[in-house]
Amino acid sequence: MKKISFIIFIFINALFARTELFDYDMWAKDLETMIKLNEAIDNSIEGTDSNHNLVRDDVENYIKKKYADDEFQKIMFLEAAKKIQQIITLPNNSTLKAHKILDKELLQIYTCRDFILFKHGDTNNIEDEIKNKIEFKSKVLNTSKRLNAYIKHKRMLPLKYSIPDDKELKRQKDACEKLYSKITNENKKLKTLTIK
Repeated sequence: MKKISFIIFIFINALFARTELFDYDMWAKDLETMIKLNEAIDNSIEGTDSNHNLVRDDVENYIKKKYADDEFQKIMFLEAAKKIQQIITLPNNSTLKAHKILDKELLQIYTCRDFILFKHGDTNNIEDEIKNKIEFKSKVLNTSKRLNAYIKHKRMLPLKYSIPDDKELKRQKDACEKLYSKITNENKKLKTLTIK
């Protein structure tokens, strides 16, 4: 029971961490020190996306290789990569509403991943999972243009988001668990078919 309470606490806190006043300058400096830039590669913001799925080829290959044995994390990181790519390629005249929608969707993907890992994973590997998220961001925001576009997006956002009510919180948590169950069941079926 304590573990479930802790998990719900983590889910709620991660989802609404942005309700606190946010120091964007400190956040940007921290992000810049964590991200390893590689200016020797394609320095356009868009990069190459051969299959037009809104995930750059280099990022897609990295995720599929790293999470080849973890379908849930593979799907979550591919979705997160898609959201970040949408964010950093938003036209300059995009509305604040467009930025807020994409940012909230990205936050929900991260929160769902963290929630499921805490609930179903090995809680001894929390540090590794934090490192994995930083490594992922380093792959997606790997040039100064991409990193600066992401920081510019974050600076546009209001310091506070409105806090959803309990009903919306429960809906998001249930949707996350439903997605995890669907991915897990489909993956089990696929492995059964492959073994036979």
